[in-house]
Amino acid sequence: MMRSLTLALSLSLSLILIAGSGARAEEYAPQSAIPPGTAPGLKATELYPRPRSFHLVFAKGDDLRAGLLEFAAKNHLTDARFTAIGALDKAVIGWSDRPKKAFKIIRLNEEMEVASLSGNIVRDKTGKPVVHVHCVVALLRNGAVYAGHLLQGRVSLTMQMYLEDSEPLAQRTMK
Repeated sequence: MMRSLTLALSLSLSLILIAGSGARAEEYAPQSAIPPGTAPGLKATELYPRPRSFHLVFAKGDDLRAGLLEFAAKNHLTDARFTAIGALDKAVIGWSDRPKKAFKIIRLNEEMEVASLSGNIVRDKTGKPVVHVHCVVALLRNGAVYAGHLLQGRVSLTMQMYLEDSEPLAQRTMK
């Protein structure tokens, strides 16, 4: 009897701790449901003409994906890849759930260091740029690490990116 009571109390305490830990309910969303922001502070310098190479600097408050989409459209990027470092104060990170045709997402609304950020930009069937970003971030508050698709990211201090774009094969001179 005492053993059962101890087990019941332990289980109850565990459930209370889990419930009170602030665990978040699972949330799913397609990319189209994550609203784009703006990136008015983005500055770009073309470093080389072939392959086209750029240094991009995002300013505080810029939305990373929105800035990349706008930059890709203005500069006619066709097959780009990039890496970056910096900091965010808001992010939506997702993991693809193919059967649901959506991303399982987590929303982060606090200061975080970007430990790794890389991705590519290609064109869809209609010719519009598509940005695909993966990232690893660490929360400044406790060092917790999150990784996955960056569906939305607002720059907190700065974000520096190196981007290279290749010419489409059809435009290259064949030998």
